[in-house]
Formats: sequence, C-alpha cells, structure tokens
Amino acid sequence: MIRWLTILIALTSLAGCSEPFVVFSGGTLSGEERPPPEDWSALADEETVQLETRPADPYSVNIWAVSVERDVYVATGADGTRWTGFIGQDPRVRLRVGQTLYPLRAVRVTDREEQEQVARAYADKYELDPEDNWVREALVYRLEPR
Repeated sequence: MIRWLTILIALTSLAGCSEPFVVFSGGTLSGEERPPPEDWSALADEETVQLETRPADPYSVNIWAVSVERDVYVATGADGTRWTGFIGQDPRVRLRVGQTLYPLRAVRVTDREEQEQVARAYADKYELDPEDNWVREALVYRLEPR
C-alpha cells in the first residue's frame, strides 16, 4: 500500500511540472530563445526535442524531429493528437533543442514527395522499417521561421 501511495505522489508531483516528462505533457518550456538556425544539421544528434504549442496556454510534448536539407519536421499518427489540434487553432510553436528555444510556425505538409522525404529521414534517424514506416501516412508539419 505504501508503495502505491509513493508512486501516486510521485506521478502527481510530475504532473504539476511545466516541462514535459517522458510521456507526460507539460506547459511553458524554459530556455534561451534564439532565432532559428539556417541549418538544422545539429538536430541529427538529438534523439528527442520538445515542442510547445498553444501560446495562450502553453502545452508542450517530447517528440522526435528530423531535418531535411534546411527544414525541420515533426510528425504524429494519421489521426493526430492533442497538440495537432492546438496547431490547427494557432500555428505558432516553439521548439526546444537542448536548452535553446526557437520560435517557429507549424505548416502541415500535404505534398506527397515532401512527405516521402520526411519519412525517409525518420527511417534513417530512428531506424524505422522502410517498408512499414508510419510517417508515410502521418500528419507531418514543417516548422518554419515566424
């Protein structure tokens, strides 16, 4: 019983944090805000980044991201998720890489060729099965400078 109580208290404490934690969403991200880089190649060394949506009431998540040439992309399943709904209402986002925040605008990718490039980048970076790559049917967003 004490063990379950300890776990419950720990989870409640984590839920009150503003930063996303593992699979738990968070609020406002901390870090130094800078203009986005012209070259996102440093993103290749980052397994997970944080994406903050809904500027009026920040909602942030841990997420995978890839760069293709000079652009950066994030994706989620074909049915979307909570953060994709927030982007639909307001495309302004902030991406945190390490401790640096970049103010960006999320643009839904609808071009099949561009989506295929992103799917290949995800497969390469995250070792996804090229034949069974969920990103081909995903909601994909290009994150552009505001």
